[in-house]
Amino acid sequence: MELFDKYKIEKEIQELPNGILSILLDVAISVNINSIAIVGGVVRDLIKISKNKDYKIIFNDLDLIIEGETSIYVKKLQKVLGPERVKIIRNNTTYKTSEITINGIKVDIASARQETYPIPGENPLVESSTIKEDLIRRDFNINAMAIELKDNRLIDLFSGLDAINNKEMDFLHESSVLEDPTRIIRASRYSAKLDFRLSNQALRQIKDTINRWPWNWHIGDKADLAPSALSIRLKMELVLLLKSKYWKNALKNLQDWGGLTILDSRLQNDQRLIEKIFIAKKSNIEPLTALVYESKDPIYLAKRLNLDQQQKEIIEGAFKLSKYLENLTANNLYKKWSPSKWTIFLEEINANESSFILEIYKENPLKEYLKSWLYNWKDIESPIKGEDLIAKGWTPGPEIGIEIKRQRMKLIDKKSLS
Repeated sequence: MELFDKYKIEKEIQELPNGILSILLDVAISVNINSIAIVGGVVRDLIKISKNKDYKIIFNDLDLIIEGETSIYVKKLQKVLGPERVKIIRNNTTYKTSEITINGIKVDIASARQETYPIPGENPLVESSTIKEDLIRRDFNINAMAIELKDNRLIDLFSGLDAINNKEMDFLHESSVLEDPTRIIRASRYSAKLDFRLSNQALRQIKDTINRWPWNWHIGDKADLAPSALSIRLKMELVLLLKSKYWKNALKNLQDWGGLTILDSRLQNDQRLIEKIFIAKKSNIEPLTALVYESKDPIYLAKRLNLDQQQKEIIEGAFKLSKYLENLTANNLYKKWSPSKWTIFLEEINANESSFILEIYKENPLKEYLKSWLYNWKDIESPIKGEDLIAKGWTPGPEIGIEIKRQRMKLIDKKSLS
């Protein structure tokens, strides 16, 4: 049995205040909490550094799990350490979790719970449990470990220690993907971040589950009826993946595993997908917006994932732009258009600039015209202003706007020839 002394943990993670782990334990005991343990990435890091002293721990937060009510525990922590040291950021009464800071350090505290999935893919039903039962409900063997603070022992029910040593991760159950398909996205993110393989058994589970498609909702059904794990929670996992430093490898994993099929078949088969999202990131476009736009039906997928209004408007604008240009290519008259005529045409579409960028990197056949407008013609202003015309004797009215536009178009054509 591996032991992790609290003092040594604080020595390895220098961000932790001296003696804080003992305080956390003592407060738990004082409110009759049977057990308190560290879970999450810190456990993996402590295991790694115990095997490799050159390994560097990058500490972000401390995850704790308790056999008791988080609200009672947090109140006692505030009383013992003082409200100036313990700040409550967020409480979630449904899942019995609390996010706090201690001396500015983020600490996530969760009540041990069991989860059951009466309908695969939907949100689970939650009830209180023990720490061991909580570990059983988790996603991967490398995440189903905990360090009990009372006796400093490692709780490892699924050979997570061996998995870390072998750099191979696995799902905990045969029905893991069935219950929650977002675990596919998490698997790709962890695999890329930790440079771990996914076991052959886990890869088979992904492939077999997707091929069976055991969920009550199918792609093409009403977007707003999709279960949480195929809609809003799926979006949340994709956001985390695309924000990750290792997003390219994570997306490659998904395509290699067939995992993007739960989103869209075109995304699964797009060999330039990573390149396109990289361009979008450089253009300050939300990578999830770019990902969704590359799908077979981006407006449908945007609705299914419940993207925000701005993301939807960018996607809808790009889609509208593509349809206008598609109709335009039916004849070759556009080839004789002047820059000013192109400017008038594109600005009447009234699409977001990001919509143009999406169409450009999607390799629209008319992308050179889009680039010319976006990076040159768009920013050319009329050499004459309304007050200039009025000073010359023009009567205020719509004619002034028409003349300003005419002068601008004239200058656009002139500058394009120079």
